[in-house]
Amino acid sequence: MHLRLTHLMPRKLAGLVAGAGLVLTMLLGAAPAQAADSAPRAVGSTAQQVGAHAEAGVLANSPGISPAAERIRYVDGDTYDCSYGRLCARVWDPTVGRYKVFDLYACRTYSLSYWGGGGDGGGFYNNQTTGTVARFYNQSGGVVHSSTAYSVAPASWTWDPIWKIKNC
Repeated sequence: MHLRLTHLMPRKLAGLVAGAGLVLTMLLGAAPAQAADSAPRAVGSTAQQVGAHAEAGVLANSPGISPAAERIRYVDGDTYDCSYGRLCARVWDPTVGRYKVFDLYACRTYSLSYWGGGGDGGGFYNNQTTGTVARFYNQSGGVVHSSTAYSVAPASWTWDPIWKIKNC
C-alpha cells in the first residue's frame, strides 16, 4: 500500500500544478485587455487623434523602415533639414502626432511599414549627390516614382502606394 500511495502522489501533484498553470495563464491572458481599457486618456490635439483611433478600435502603429535608417527624428510641419548625400523621407506618425523623418544614406533598398494613411502624405527631400536617382516601388515591385537629386516630393505626394525605396 505504501508503494501505491507514493506512486499516486506525483500524479496528483502534477495534476494540481497543471491546473494552477492553466488558471494562471487565463488570468494573465486577460490582464492586458483590462489594463488597456482602464488606461487614462491623454489630453491635447495629438492625444485626440490617437484617442480617436483607440475609440474606433484601431491601433495606431509608428512607421518603420528596414534596414535601419542612418538617423530618425521628429519634426513639426513641412520644414526640415536634410544633410547633403541623404534622401530624407518624412511620414506622419499617428502614435505621437508628429512627422517622423528617416535619413537614408547607405545605398540600399528599404522596406516601409505603416507608412500609409493619416495626416497629409508627408514627402521626401532628395539631397544626394547631384544626379543620383532614388526610386519608389509599389507592392508588385513596379516603379511608382523616380527622383533625381536634387529634388523634393511633389505637393500631392502620398506614401499609400509606396512599399519600398531604393535611394541610389
